[in-house]
Amino acid sequence: MIYLTDFLKEHRYVIVSIIVIALYLTPFYLFGENAPTLVHDNLDSGSHVTGYIILAESGQLFGPMDATIPQVMNGIPRNSFGSEFNVIQWLYLFFEPYTAYIINLTLMHFIAFFGMYLLLTRRILPDEGSKPFTVGVSLAFALLPFWPTGGLSIAGMPLLFYAFLNIRDGHWSLVDWAIIGLMPFYSSFAMTGFFVLVALSIFWLYDLAVTKKPNFVFFLAIGLLCLVYCLVEYRLIFGMFIDPGYISHRVEFAQTPLDFWSALKTSVVNFFYGQYHAVSLHTYFVGLSVAIAALILLLKKKRCDLFVVLLGLCAAISLFYGFIDSEYLLFIKNFPLFQGFQLGRFHWLHPLLWYVIFALALKIIYTNLRYGKQVAGIFLGLQIAFLFTCGGGVIGESTLQYGGAGLFLTDQLTWNEFYSPELFDDIDEAIALPKESYRVVSIGMHPAVSQYNGFYTLDSYQVNYPLDYKHSFRKIMEKELAKSEKNRVYFDTWGSRCYLFVSELEDNIGMNTRENSKPIQNLEIDSEALYDMGGRYIFSAVEILNHEDNNLELFGVFENDSSPWKIWVYSVKNSTI
Repeated sequence: MIYLTDFLKEHRYVIVSIIVIALYLTPFYLFGENAPTLVHDNLDSGSHVTGYIILAESGQLFGPMDATIPQVMNGIPRNSFGSEFNVIQWLYLFFEPYTAYIINLTLMHFIAFFGMYLLLTRRILPDEGSKPFTVGVSLAFALLPFWPTGGLSIAGMPLLFYAFLNIRDGHWSLVDWAIIGLMPFYSSFAMTGFFVLVALSIFWLYDLAVTKKPNFVFFLAIGLLCLVYCLVEYRLIFGMFIDPGYISHRVEFAQTPLDFWSALKTSVVNFFYGQYHAVSLHTYFVGLSVAIAALILLLKKKRCDLFVVLLGLCAAISLFYGFIDSEYLLFIKNFPLFQGFQLGRFHWLHPLLWYVIFALALKIIYTNLRYGKQVAGIFLGLQIAFLFTCGGGVIGESTLQYGGAGLFLTDQLTWNEFYSPELFDDIDEAIALPKESYRVVSIGMHPAVSQYNGFYTLDSYQVNYPLDYKHSFRKIMEKELAKSEKNRVYFDTWGSRCYLFVSELEDNIGMNTRENSKPIQNLEIDSEALYDMGGRYIFSAVEILNHEDNNLELFGVFENDSSPWKIWVYSVKNSTI
């Protein structure tokens, strides 16, 4: 009993933090599929939630390089989906989709906490007096609304850098090497892996310049991370760089170059507000504490080199994020190796950097002010309360409610509402044909809804698919794109959302639910092109008043009390008959 009491006393802050994280995740366990769930770039994506489900059920998880997934885009290449060596994909293989979803969230938030805890308490602020604050900052980091599909891309960064710092200083163990070797299985090379490797390489070169001696063990660790990423992402590497017959739609990614002031504005916004895929929510309480700490250093003429360096690094990353899309750095993006690759993603390092800076700022405050501990404690408590209650409320650049967990995502649909399985079962029963025998497209709603319910879709939201398919699909809506320059630019210069765009719809890529559904007066699509691609039905979240002018026949209207959708199903007639 004495040992237990001593253990509880010594680790009381950690235990409290674990309880808080568990409470943070409680809505998903308590309400299940009826809990509000992030839609944007999550439930709506054929490369994310529905992508994991489709691949797990396709029988092609370990398929050959030339395998296809027939349910999407008339047989999208298997290599367009993620690696079979991905932990999130394994969860969807062995568990029901929603169970896999919440297991992934749980792992992300707890690993985030323990990784930041190890980094701060053992590498950044190891003194015992800082422990309440380092644990608190670790909790704050763990409460960030991490992008669910990212896995440990951001949530695992503190743990990864902890292992690298141990190896760099020669105080490593086999656990550190295991962390580095396993991280690529639960994170994304394209989202963070490449940028982490660049950052670590610059770090290694800095050491070389200062010490004049190469740290071979540190270099070997960087090489290990790179090698494992290449092995895990072999399909991506083969499709993008080796397969001569595959051309990705990403080669047409284009953007009007920003002028100086627009680029600068983008940089400033990113510095103060972050970006919703790599959300840090540092604007208010973290930002104010950092400002006070900087003022203390300035007025008292004290030094905290790490604080200044990391703050400068955040500013440099934001500047790069803003100016990489400017006319000044266009030559970099036009380099063949980087076409379709989003080089600005160094900002995914921001959450890690901001919370290490936060910990340093709190120490500067509590060691230099008369009531410093109280002031630092207030800032920390306010940030934790803010993160816990707002969940994914991104403030500033985006109004999206972005997050994996949180108690107040009230403007999101639930999992069940978004996918509405009962409603689509009714549609399936009414059509009464094998789903693999026909193809559908959606209007005014995400194709992921149909995909989740087992329908074979011509449209999809995919991060990587063949360019020639994009061009073929475009023919269906050529006249509609000509009516809207906004939609034309969106599709032609990006195209990852290969949707059927309609000029009259204000929201082509979102949520035309019953409450905001407005009928289409004058749709103009090429139904012959749609029919030739196998399209036999249109699932529309809005009524098409001139459907007969487009060789469409109203098949039925479907709705129920449990679904926010009202679906008009139109059959596509063969205009050549």
